[in-house]
Parts: sequence; C-alpha cells; structure tokens
Amino acid sequence: MLLPAGVFIGLEHEDCCGCCGHETCGKSCAMLSSVLAALIGVAGSGYCVVISALGLVEGPYCYKDNQWVYPFQDTKGQYLTNYGSWSLCLEPENVVVWNVTLFSILLGLSAIEVILCLVQVINADD
Repeated sequence: MLLPAGVFIGLEHEDCCGCCGHETCGKSCAMLSSVLAALIGVAGSGYCVVISALGLVEGPYCYKDNQWVYPFQDTKGQYLTNYGSWSLCLEPENVVVWNVTLFSILLGLSAIEVILCLVQVINADD
C-alpha cells in the first residue's frame, strides 16, 4: 500500500500536461491525484487503526479449558495490564505476547500513516 501511495503523492511535483484532454490543467491534475491518493491512504490506515484496536481489546483466540475460545473477550482490554492472566492461553505458546506486539505495532504505524496522509491532504491545497 505504501508504494502506490508514494507514487501518487510524488505526482504532486509533476506537470502532467494534457490531463483529461485539457492542455492547460498542468499541476492541478497531479495535485488532484495526490489528494485522492492521500484520502485513500487515510481510509486504509484508519481501517487498520480500528481493526488493530479491536484486536487488542478482544485478545487472542487460544486453547483454554479443552476448547478454543477468546478468553479475554469480556475484559474490555483489562488483560493488557494483568500479565498473570496471560497464562490462561495454553496454546499456541506465547500467543498473548504475539497478539499484543503485532496489534500494537500495527496500531502505531497506521496512526502515523493517518497523520502523514492528513498532512499531505492539507499540504496539497497550498
């Protein structure tokens, strides 16, 4: 997702003469492409923020009491600070650590991407 976004955001500095059949549109066509790419980036990274937050709150799917369940589903994310409860998940080994690490990284990076894309949208209007 970063490669196409980088290409479209880079179009801001191009002069695409003849855009949409008009010889005079020049940089405005490239600017529109840049803004549209940034808005798509905001939507995609916003979706990732929501899914990552839900993944952290719900917790991992793991083996507990002879069945596969979401043992932290009703804790509203309180399991994140109660490290003793992490041992409820018997299999896969270290699944809670993996879940917390993965979704924390995704949450942080997607939040940064939202900010960068919003800055691009605001900056593109100048």
